[in-house]
Amino acid sequence: MKPESVEVKVTISTQVDQAVSALGLGSGKRWEILFCEDVTAAVTPSTPLLELGVILRARRKSASKGDSTIKLRPCRWSQLAPGFAENAEADGAELKIEADWAGPRRSLAASMTADWDDGRFDRVRAGELPPAALFSKRQESFLAGCGGGRVNLGVVTALRPFEAVRWDAFPATVGQVELSVRAERWTLPAERDFLELSIVSDVASAAGAQAALESFTASRGLPVDPTPENKTRRVLELLVAAP
Repeated sequence: MKPESVEVKVTISTQVDQAVSALGLGSGKRWEILFCEDVTAAVTPSTPLLELGVILRARRKSASKGDSTIKLRPCRWSQLAPGFAENAEADGAELKIEADWAGPRRSLAASMTADWDDGRFDRVRAGELPPAALFSKRQESFLAGCGGGRVNLGVVTALRPFEAVRWDAFPATVGQVELSVRAERWTLPAERDFLELSIVSDVASAAGAQAALESFTASRGLPVDPTPENKTRRVLELLVAAP
């Protein structure tokens, strides 16, 4: 088995304002993002779901609309149950399986995303709904059948939401390689900032596309973060440690 696509990423976590300016990104679309984790009182702050390879995320895109995603990363194809082992759309949810590359790190990711338009993000944040209400029945089935360990969504904690800015993809040419670069910025309290640039490639062209993306960022003088940890892990660790 092999994925149909590879998402290649680089992260910038210093001089983010300068990077946004250097890329001429403009205003972009402003969202809010909320992660859920297994946070237990009287226990050292940790990310046990992330350690299982389970990421629970919701995005507020307007007053009432948004989406939620359950992502398994790193994932094995052999852990995907029948009915969840290929890209598909069903019951209002999209399942996507793709390789995830950042520097030398290579992993497989399987994610299921469902849209909603009933304002549930704000209701969860206000405590009117439990965090489990962010996710659909099909997403719950995906997690139960394919997750690396048992997860009871009924007891997870919604972490503090933070602001994100997403820009439309922009073209970049590096030698003979044509790129369509996506940019997304996450801004957390305490002035922690992450700008991620990403591209999507087919498997056969991914190595060349990654080299081209890294060459593009170097040519713009962008301070790409050398740490092997992805921004999701770093953000989750910051959020669970916050008072």
